[in-house]
Amino acid sequence: MGERLSYRQESTGMNRNTLRLWGLIFLALGMMSRGILQTRVLGVGAGSEQLLKVLDLSGGMTAAAVALALEALESCAVPIFAVLLIDGFQKTHSFRNYLLRLLALAAVSEIPYNFAASGKIWDSMSRNPVFSLVLCLIALYLYRYYAGTGIKGLTIKTAVFAAAILWAVIFRVQYGVSMLVVVTTLWAFRERKTLRNFLGAAAAVCCCIGNPLYMFSPFGFLLAHHYNGEEGMSVKQLQYALYPLMLVLISAAGTLLFF
Repeated sequence: MGERLSYRQESTGMNRNTLRLWGLIFLALGMMSRGILQTRVLGVGAGSEQLLKVLDLSGGMTAAAVALALEALESCAVPIFAVLLIDGFQKTHSFRNYLLRLLALAAVSEIPYNFAASGKIWDSMSRNPVFSLVLCLIALYLYRYYAGTGIKGLTIKTAVFAAAILWAVIFRVQYGVSMLVVVTTLWAFRERKTLRNFLGAAAAVCCCIGNPLYMFSPFGFLLAHHYNGEEGMSVKQLQYALYPLMLVLISAAGTLLFF
């Protein structure tokens, strides 16, 4: 009876596929904000700064407010995918294959992402957020390789973090800096779940320095807190296809509505 009860307790909560689906929903809401409301309805392009200016204009106030709300909800995807990435990194049997899958997904998603966000095949202003997961995965590998807590280990990990941040800024990776900050915090306190989530939420709030909409990102931890670590039943190829498929559907919707 004790063993059965323990199994039931471990099985409660949200499996990996369900949590990933929530993350994709948040990403879809943000993309609808940038690709449809901002770019096609308001004509201001992607970016919360332009939306804040539009709020001063009575004609675009409602659409701009909705767009801001959707972007704020999108930031909730950051802690969700940070938790999933660390869990996947710890459980994968092949770091190389995991990295190659993410690189392939990032490459395949780039053109659909650009087209959904701005209606352009190539947009130098932003790279799709899957590249942030690639940077974080490489950083995690180096964090684990140089696992020491001495001066040498801390110095190397600090250098790795700084270099990853620099790459994210140079290549304008969407959510690159915030994802690195949250992932690094979660990894540092991975053995203490309650403290990890609290500090991870605090790290997400700190990202408000760059974008005030990150004030809402800690709400993603409310969902991630219920993650039970189980995979759930699904086809791996379908999991990786969902994001680019979502981008294609949003770009198609924007094109059809405003053709």
